[in-house]
Amino acid sequence: MTVYNERKLKDNIQKNLSFYRKKSKLTQKEIADKLGVGSTTVSGWERGAYTPDIDTLLLICNILNVSFPDMCGLESSTSDFICTAEEKTFLKLYRQLSVQGQKKLIERAEELRELGYIKGENVKMA
Repeated sequence: MTVYNERKLKDNIQKNLSFYRKKSKLTQKEIADKLGVGSTTVSGWERGAYTPDIDTLLLICNILNVSFPDMCGLESSTSDFICTAEEKTFLKLYRQLSVQGQKKLIERAEELRELGYIKGENVKMA
């Protein structure tokens, strides 16, 4: 990685950490408490004084429910990296089903989509 790209990556992390923290309505202290670090550490990351290590950055991504590529400002298909708790539960249930059960579950999900249960739309009565 060139020095220019490394600096750009650090700048992206600095800006996005602040952006996603505020979007999540969390304070620096709340993030710090969840990570077991001081609030001055989080402040330092957001000011660009230093950058969290990779393990800490992944924890931050989970706390803020943002994908790692998005946190780093990399092009990505958003939301492919991080799952919500509900998505993880759904995936766990799916994996517990037989192949036939998995096919049925997909059929049911497609039926719900066809009935109009689409994200961002008004809930429709089936």
